[in-house]
Amino acid sequence: MSETALVSVCELACVVGYRPLFSGLRLQMAAGQWVELTGPNGTGKTTLLRTLAGLTRPVAGQLSWQGEAIAPTSAPWRARLVYQGHAPALKDGLTAAENLATWLALDHGRRPAPEETRHWLQTAGIAACAELPAASLSAGQRRRVQLARLAAAQERPLWLLDEPANALDTDGLALLNRLLGAHLERGGMAIVATHQALNPGPAARPLFMPDFAHQRGLPA
Repeated sequence: MSETALVSVCELACVVGYRPLFSGLRLQMAAGQWVELTGPNGTGKTTLLRTLAGLTRPVAGQLSWQGEAIAPTSAPWRARLVYQGHAPALKDGLTAAENLATWLALDHGRRPAPEETRHWLQTAGIAACAELPAASLSAGQRRRVQLARLAAAQERPLWLLDEPANALDTDGLALLNRLLGAHLERGGMAIVATHQALNPGPAARPLFMPDFAHQRGLPA
């Protein structure tokens, strides 16, 4: 894989409410690399992912793609990523298939055919629950619907994942590792906040959030 940086984050700083959270965060990623975000609860892992996804506004810092500054709220940037929060974010009144179809329509700009949706559910080992309402799914099954979305996200180079292993059993964790490993092998990248050890193949680049705990004044 090329070591040329595709994603660069420079001097990123965020606050929560009026409380400085982290500052001076620097990060570079090349094709095929992934970053493992670790640290105690409340140190900014979720905030960092949401900021990179354009859902939280930083108070300082610059994001670049292939050396060109880019806004995290811009359409070109968001078209390059998939963000999954720590909650599965399913609508309980929709079936597993309907939830996935909605995600795929948003990700790809078109409504998927039923057989396409079922294929990705099958890939994630959840096809038997395709027509069940999400409210009836277990926590692990809900998480597998998220894995089906990841399986279909092959053209998105950057995955931003917040605790993707939560509630997964041994087989589900193995599937997550395979999906992440295949994504990296294709030249994709990932930033993963996790309290569980993942082993997709390539070694992670560690990023320990307390290393960037606020230590100096932030812009007003």
